[in-house]
Order: sequence, then C-alpha cells, then structure tokens
Amino acid sequence: MLAQVIVLAWGLAMRGPATPAGAPSAESCADRIAPCAPDSIRAAAVRQARTATRDGAWNDAAELWQDALILDGRRGADWLALGDVLVRADRYREAAAAYQRAIQVDARLTEAGTRGVARAYARMGDDRQAVRWLEQALRLGARPAELWSDESFRPYRDAPRLQSELRRQVNRRGGDVTRDEGAST
Repeated sequence: MLAQVIVLAWGLAMRGPATPAGAPSAESCADRIAPCAPDSIRAAAVRQARTATRDGAWNDAAELWQDALILDGRRGADWLALGDVLVRADRYREAAAAYQRAIQVDARLTEAGTRGVARAYARMGDDRQAVRWLEQALRLGARPAELWSDESFRPYRDAPRLQSELRRQVNRRGGDVTRDEGAST
C-alpha cells in the first residue's frame, strides 16, 4: 500500500506544478522538483521504518524497509536493517537474503552481513549453512567472543570446522586459543 502511495506521489512530483504557458521558469521548476521528490519520499519511508523498528513492530518495519529499498536499494546499511527486523519477525530466509544483499551493495559491511547470514541460518536450523557462514565470518576477522556471545550460535561452538578455523587464525597471530577468544568450554 505504501509503495503504491509512494509511486503515485513520485509521479505527481515529476509533473511539477502547473505554470502559465510560455512562462520562462516552467522547465526549471520541474527540474528542481523531480530529483528531490524520490529522495524526500524515501527519507519519509526510512523514518517510518526506524520508528516501527524502535517500537518493535517487526513485520511493519520490514515492509517499510522494503518500501524504502524499492526507491533506492544502494544503501547497504538499509539492507542490514531490513535483515535485522526480518530476523526479529522470524522471517529467516528473507533475512539471509537481505544480509547477502547488504554484502553485495557495500563491501564494508561484509563482516556484519556474514554474521547476520549465519544467524539467520542458525535460527532456521540449517546447521550446514550456519557453520559455513560462521567459518566465513571468522576468516573475515570476526572476533570469536562476539560470535559465541550470540545465543543463536551456541550449538556450533564445538563444531570441528570452526575449531579448525580458530586454530588457523591463532597460528597466524602467533598466540594460543584461550577461553576469552571463544575456545570451547
């Protein structure tokens, strides 16, 4: 529904206000309005999405983030926010896709996005994919203590593949795996 309103408002803004025929400012006014309308509509959608997120209305927030991303899907942080609310709404498959899109859109978000994908798969109960993405997160430099403090990853703490990756990281750094770094207890 909001997406339809946004498209309608954008279409009206693109036409610009009516001006007398032959007025010299007719083209310049339309030029000023057209680029601003989608940005302001998107900003309003983001504000609404943030409010719904803050209020804990997870499904509403997800729909609002999706509306904002329809208008401009080039902001990786918005894809992460969508993934976060989808996880809270127990929509894990969609969350994994949103986190993966965040990684594609903004490489700086690779570590956070990878952890998010792992969390979504862990909550889905897809152990193979969860371990695969956790292993990737560790390779990308995620701190083991951060991963193990997340209850979603509790079942994977003793996974042989993850322990092997932890040992590789420690050997590269020249230290020992300690309890503080996330070794199994």
